[in-house]
Amino acid sequence: MSEVVPRSRVRRAGIVYLVLFFGGVLGALVVAPRLDDPATVVAALLPTGAGAYLAWCAYRAERAEAAVDDPGAVADRLAVAVTRQWENEARTRRLAEPYPLPVSWRGADPDFATTEESGRLAGRDGELGALFAEHLPHRRLLVLGDPGSGKTILLVRLLLDLTERRAQGDPVPVLFPLASWDPATEELRAWMERRLIQDHADLAEAAPGAYGDSTLAGMLLERRLVLPVLDGFDELPSEAGALALHRIAAALPYGCGLVLSSRPREYLAALRPRTGVPARPAGLAGIRLDPLDGRSVADYLLHDAGGAGTPAAERWAPVVAALGTDAPVAQALTSPLMVSLARSVYNPRPDEEDGQLPDPAELLRRPTRTAVEHHLLDAFVPAAYRPHPRRPSRWTADQARDTLGFLARRMEQGRDGVAELAWWRLHHAVPTVLPRVLAGVLLGTLGWLVEGSMMELIHHFAPQLPATPHWEERGGLGVVAAGMCGGLAGGLVAGVTVTLLCAAAAAPDTTAALVLHRLGDGGALALVGVIISGFAFGRRLAVRRPSSWNRRALATGIVAANCYALGFGNACGTVSALLYGLLAAAVVGDGPRTEAARPAVRVRWHWSAGGVCRGLLGGVLLGAGVLLEGLFADVLSGGADRVYIAPADPVAAAWGAGQVSAVFAVACLLMHALRTVPVELGAAVDGRTLLANDRRMLSTCVATAVVVGVVVIGTQGWCAALWGSTGVWGANPSDGRLWVYAVGLVPALLAGLAIGMRQAAWSRYAVARLYLAVQVRLPLDLLAFLADAHERRGVLRRVGAVYQFRHIELQHRLAEADTPVGRTGE
Repeated sequence: MSEVVPRSRVRRAGIVYLVLFFGGVLGALVVAPRLDDPATVVAALLPTGAGAYLAWCAYRAERAEAAVDDPGAVADRLAVAVTRQWENEARTRRLAEPYPLPVSWRGADPDFATTEESGRLAGRDGELGALFAEHLPHRRLLVLGDPGSGKTILLVRLLLDLTERRAQGDPVPVLFPLASWDPATEELRAWMERRLIQDHADLAEAAPGAYGDSTLAGMLLERRLVLPVLDGFDELPSEAGALALHRIAAALPYGCGLVLSSRPREYLAALRPRTGVPARPAGLAGIRLDPLDGRSVADYLLHDAGGAGTPAAERWAPVVAALGTDAPVAQALTSPLMVSLARSVYNPRPDEEDGQLPDPAELLRRPTRTAVEHHLLDAFVPAAYRPHPRRPSRWTADQARDTLGFLARRMEQGRDGVAELAWWRLHHAVPTVLPRVLAGVLLGTLGWLVEGSMMELIHHFAPQLPATPHWEERGGLGVVAAGMCGGLAGGLVAGVTVTLLCAAAAAPDTTAALVLHRLGDGGALALVGVIISGFAFGRRLAVRRPSSWNRRALATGIVAANCYALGFGNACGTVSALLYGLLAAAVVGDGPRTEAARPAVRVRWHWSAGGVCRGLLGGVLLGAGVLLEGLFADVLSGGADRVYIAPADPVAAAWGAGQVSAVFAVACLLMHALRTVPVELGAAVDGRTLLANDRRMLSTCVATAVVVGVVVIGTQGWCAALWGSTGVWGANPSDGRLWVYAVGLVPALLAGLAIGMRQAAWSRYAVARLYLAVQVRLPLDLLAFLADAHERRGVLRRVGAVYQFRHIELQHRLAEADTPVGRTGE
């Protein structure tokens, strides 16, 4: 394989080139006003655009060549990540402590399997990997077992064994929990691709051109370099079983490797649907897990307690005597899940005294097997959070039970994907409008402060400028940013916030005209943010029929126009407000969806011809409103001696419209071009790492937008001053030119913040965790609680980037109404 340039080095070279290029252009523009013929500098800079474009294309091509395009190499990297992930998970779950439970199996009945090999499949413990690799030529296996029989544990051990046996370029076994799949709405292959990207986010990168418009995950699935290990078929809704089996058979036909686990009853029901033709995956050998025998259970529990003869082991004597009989406790402890729970409840942990532990003999007082199982499930959480001398918990058992119960109920309702918990989807627990309202308050307040502070600084360092800082006139760009981030609701909230701040700044001289003016600005600029967002992210633009117009946007434009008219005593401002209302209602609606698909780590440029054209079109249309307002100012207001939003002079109005167009076009292009980039394949995918990466991405968005916005908006203002505009951002061109770059900082900063908040899942998670901490009394540091429940308590397990309960039965039990531990089943 030929050597390639490391991707980080290629990226670094491209960044250095861009910095040098823009630095040189900026330096030339700064020096130009001091020369006799500044226009020659501008003319000399024009040809550099072609060279910059060619260099950029070469940089992009070099990065594409630097990317690994061999599917086998990508599969090898995925295998390393999968091995590391499940080795850590097996260590956290203590699957080998004190030793793996001795699980045995036999061949499945002919009603389940579709090959004759099933009758010869029998074994125990770690033999399944060899059996799968050496005795199943089609590499297709069905694992059947009753609830808690150890199916998932066996699959994890099989996965680790297969990755160890795997040769370079062979398929990679990947475990997919089926509980989060909805077969009624999503094909299996599309769902597996999405799960691969979620758990190994670098697989979201584009595949080489030979594979078309596909991701690396899609490429691996297409080349059959992923061996799907589908766990929990029985956790799908019962009515979806037959359809799910049909989709599995269609997506993974004969010749594709497959491992599928299920409870026998649910799988048999899917094989025999009440209506339709049953689907049966071809070439599927089957095994069925056997219950644990009494001798194995006794040896395991006594060994975990310290060995025969120790005080902790002697406590098990009454239970050990009942094992192998028909006693309820003996029947319950044939399940690996119940054995594991029993050792957690009754055996001491390392460095823990056994004097305060409950007595295992209490299991003998449970009248039925179900009562024993319910007791162990109920006692598990208090046992996991009991005080430990060296590892104290930040949460009590009652706090943990309340929190886990709430999460279990949400997972039962399916809002976060059945049996899955992801921090970036917790915002579904929050009223939909709350994040938008908070974004409006934040961006409105920040916009008012940043605009006012920047004008104060400009006035301080350039006192000759006639543009004095009036705090009661600031905050409009914050409203635009809120409309970009939170849609019309966020923009209107920001407009009200800015109005209150302006009224407070003007007190005690606040007038009704000032309030109406600010409210009119708030409505019009909220629509501007919605329009920018729609032109940047919206699909193919089309004018809607009046019956499908967004009436909220149209009403906002009408109200804003009336506020302008009442505030000025004339029709000034009504043109822009009405045009913006019509445009938002008839073309872009209320902007695109605001939900981020998954966490991100950084941003990248993602240009397209359609997006650039929409961005420029959006800027031109928004600037046209200012131009029309200026051209018709005399007609609308009745004279040139009145105060206008846009200047009445046609030339000044044209330059003002150009400046506004530049700001809005840059904002639109930035929203379109800044796209999130996932983490590297093989990196840690735990929730805390993803949260830190996503939070860092927000600052990257802001920094990138500031650099681009200052250069573009500042250069536009500089050219306007150089070519003799009658005014640049409210000041005469003779007053100075360098300060126009500082003016460009404000919209760029707010646009970058709006883009980052829109794309960052962290912003919605921050709102969700505060809301849940106040409303439901969940821990404020929810991620720390989940990590502790997984790493130290063993209540949760982690599959890729999401958490699940240790077993679905534990989730079901916690989701039920609270039942005191001492009253389960008695």
